[in-house]
Amino acid sequence: MIQAEQKNESNETIERLPLLTLFTTWRDNADKHLNNTVLNWMSLSPTVIPVIFTNDTSVADECSKNGFEVMPISVSAADGIPVLKFMYRDVMRRYNSTFYAYSNSDILFTDTLTDTLLQIMFNTTIDLSKPTLVVGQRTNVDSVTLTEAGNWYNITVTAKTRGKLFTGWAEDYFITPRAYPWRDIAKVVIGRRAYDNWLVYYSRKLNYTVIDATKTILAVHQTTKAGNHEGHTHKNKDYNHNLLVKMYQRIKYGAGETRCIENYIHYVNGTFTVSRRNNTGCAV
Repeated sequence: MIQAEQKNESNETIERLPLLTLFTTWRDNADKHLNNTVLNWMSLSPTVIPVIFTNDTSVADECSKNGFEVMPISVSAADGIPVLKFMYRDVMRRYNSTFYAYSNSDILFTDTLTDTLLQIMFNTTIDLSKPTLVVGQRTNVDSVTLTEAGNWYNITVTAKTRGKLFTGWAEDYFITPRAYPWRDIAKVVIGRRAYDNWLVYYSRKLNYTVIDATKTILAVHQTTKAGNHEGHTHKNKDYNHNLLVKMYQRIKYGAGETRCIENYIHYVNGTFTVSRRNNTGCAV
């Protein structure tokens, strides 16, 4: 009886919190459709707190006047790129929510993001007091217009008619509760290859709860002229790989693909379900 009362009190506390603090960073680049992302992420407010990390005054002003929270980049590497773990540290110090998520700034979401997180909270046995990581694949769409990004219905239709699900090697958002131990994570930077697959592999290796949400979270990537492998062409493209090899020598990046994640969420006859997959060949 006492345990049941404690659980009810915990659920009531969670319900009073914002659901998600969703953060990213941005460099002033007209080809990246900042207006689309700002419009889209603000459509998730107030359930979601949208945050931009930037030291660029023009980007900060543009996002702030449209409702974003603005935070400075406190720790960077590789010529000014934010270090992921410190972004989580900084938002968790300032904002209190059930989940925290870094996402690439060219990703558009719909209410499937918030619906999925609410389902995880209330309709599964997943213990959010333990380290949990939710990731998923993205759907690539070329040259998304402001009209297409304007509301969830348009985004959904655009993804179905013009989109293509991208490889499971690419993970563009990372959702965790406060219990995820970001303090222990290597000092990888965002926007450069290797950190996404390594993070999934690392979490699986430590037996954290890792969940593939590809089937329930629509994440639309606004593909531009830079293409779908932009992180492989940047200066310092191997920064994360070189850092991780120094620390761990050998890394099974393939074990960090979405297909290797043991748990996946989907709807079966309208019911939200967490299932286990047979991921033979994905040993960590």
